[in-house]
Amino acid sequence: MRIICFFQVKKLPIHYRMAIVSILKESIRASSEEYYERLYAQANATKPFVFSPFLKNFRLKGDEIELDELRIIISSPDYEFLLHVYNGLQSKKKFEYKGYEFTRRKIVMGDEKKVTSSAVIFRTLSPLLIEDENKIPIAPDDPNYEKHMNYLADMILYEYRGKGLYRSLTVRPVRFKKTVIKESNRQFAEKYGEGQHLYFTAYHGLFELKGHPADLQLLYQLGLSKRRNQGFGMLEVEEVKE
Repeated sequence: MRIICFFQVKKLPIHYRMAIVSILKESIRASSEEYYERLYAQANATKPFVFSPFLKNFRLKGDEIELDELRIIISSPDYEFLLHVYNGLQSKKKFEYKGYEFTRRKIVMGDEKKVTSSAVIFRTLSPLLIEDENKIPIAPDDPNYEKHMNYLADMILYEYRGKGLYRSLTVRPVRFKKTVIKESNRQFAEKYGEGQHLYFTAYHGLFELKGHPADLQLLYQLGLSKRRNQGFGMLEVEEVKE
């Protein structure tokens, strides 16, 4: 399932993905303290969702972004998670993050496709971050890209359903463009200061995945990337191959 939420916001920090994480956490907590504590009991454990931000008419102004509207698409196969996100968003009109204000507008349900084929061309809604064992970014034209994507996909599925890939993935990049994302988090800011940035080299574009349809369906819902819960790796079905 997918939820799309629209916010009126005049400015965002350059590290705006963490602002969205804060809004999602606040929404879940507003809906159910018990569920929030259960979901975030292990700080480093991955959560069953991915999101993609869209900034309408944005302009960069130093370390801030001016914009007309923020739209967030949230995807998850976990109905309980989406229920609490939806209820929490509905219960709050305004959110605040480090002095930035977000006024929640409408919330709508997004379209979700059903994957029944073993070959799908996916389009990235948010960039893919694939790294090797040394946390070095891997480009789609790297000969080891498929191996590292399989490792990551297997881990994502295992953490969600207790079982990894039913079948290894075959990955065929179609068209990709590199993008460098500036981010930060609480631990990094405490160590290096608020004005410093983490840099992530990720890729937008199209790629074909071949594998078990059940695996492809869950990866479509959960995302396929490092840092999925921070706005990386959300997918849209571009074409289902027969």
